[in-house]
Amino acid sequence: PDSAWHARRRADVSRGRRRFPPGSALASPPRDAMGKTELTKTEKKYNKKDVFALKEIFDDADVDRSGEIDAAELRKALNRSNLGDAADDFFKAIDKDGSKKIGFDEYLRAYYRKASPQEIRDMMLWVYPPKVEKPPEPKRLSEAQKAEIKSIFVLYDLNDNGLLDKKELLEALADTGYDDDEIEEMFEEYDTNGDGDIDLQEFERMLEQAYLS
Repeated sequence: PDSAWHARRRADVSRGRRRFPPGSALASPPRDAMGKTELTKTEKKYNKKDVFALKEIFDDADVDRSGEIDAAELRKALNRSNLGDAADDFFKAIDKDGSKKIGFDEYLRAYYRKASPQEIRDMMLWVYPPKVEKPPEPKRLSEAQKAEIKSIFVLYDLNDNGLLDKKELLEALADTGYDDDEIEEMFEEYDTNGDGDIDLQEFERMLEQAYLS
């Protein structure tokens, strides 16, 4: 389910939409009839402050900031409370997947033994909220590209009236690989004010995609 959700989220981001898992700090929380934010089932059952306090303890033990605790780090942390001799037993009891590393999810499961897998996932989202993926900045023509397009426009504006008629546009784009029918279609599409001419702004929009692709 998690991987399927991430796949959907990547697709949504690529289309300019964002989704976040229910219960995450970035999701829009449900509200009751009075407009107050409703607590999720996990929030009603467990205290967020306690989970964040556990995360601080976990981070203190995670000396190398890897996001996981190894046996040596656990032993060092327990030595402060004179429990160093029990470190190996503690480590084996918490390291359920036998990876020789303890993740915060395993740490939570050891502390909240009766918590369901979904409740552990909810707690993980409290301390590891999904990152907001900013949509890519739209590409824009550089000043140099605009100047180049303007020079093409001026070159084919034979009567210097600041406009290209259909004949002038055909000559301007004759060597670009477009045939006459395609250029006529472009003329109709980009003559947005319908005056029968292409001004510099319309000409710039016409060539924009070719320059930015």
